[in-house]
Amino acid sequence: MSPRIKADGDTWKVEIGDEGGGRVAVFFCTSTDQRPYRVVELDADRYADEAALDEASEEDLHALFEASRSMGAPRSYPTYER
Repeated sequence: MSPRIKADGDTWKVEIGDEGGGRVAVFFCTSTDQRPYRVVELDADRYADEAALDEASEEDLHALFEASRSMGAPRSYPTYER
C-alpha cells in the first residue's frame, strides 16, 4: 500500500514514478479532487523502489512534500466548459 501523509489540511498518497530518466515521488490528494497532484525528483540511490518509499519516515515524506511542486489537475479529472 502506498504511504499516506497529512499535509496542507488534506491527506496525500505518495507513489514513485519514472520521469525523463529519473525517479519522482508523486503526491495525490485523496481527501478532495480539487487539489492538483504534486511532484518532486528523488535521489535514485535512496529511493530505488516502492519499498524504499514505504519505509521512509513521516518526517522524510513531509520534507519531500514541501520540496514538491504542483503540476495541475490530473488528466482524468473532469473538465467543464464555461
